[in-house]
Amino acid sequence: MVRVRITRDQDSNPLSVEIKGHALFAPGGSDIVCAAVSVLVQSVLYAMEDLLGIKPPQKLREGYFSLSAPQEMESSENEKFLLLLETMLLGLKETAKAYPDHIDYKEIAIT
Repeated sequence: MVRVRITRDQDSNPLSVEIKGHALFAPGGSDIVCAAVSVLVQSVLYAMEDLLGIKPPQKLREGYFSLSAPQEMESSENEKFLLLLETMLLGLKETAKAYPDHIDYKEIAIT
């Protein structure tokens, strides 16, 4: 199962994302659920880097991804960063709804 954990601040902004595991929907190389998660994550990372010039703190390896929001950004960059990140999270949440036996999506609010 893919486990997605989102930590949000008191204003509901995402502070960190951690994704680990494999969906085990189908054999490796033909697992559409793992592929969906990978495409969502990688597309948003490419957009952050190529379109915004932002490389957030991240770790990416087989079966594991984590991202933290950068500490210092201008207001306009922060808005664009959050829009891209929320787009990825929405895609992950909807994919988890479609494949609940293969993706466990949870958001944790810091109070």
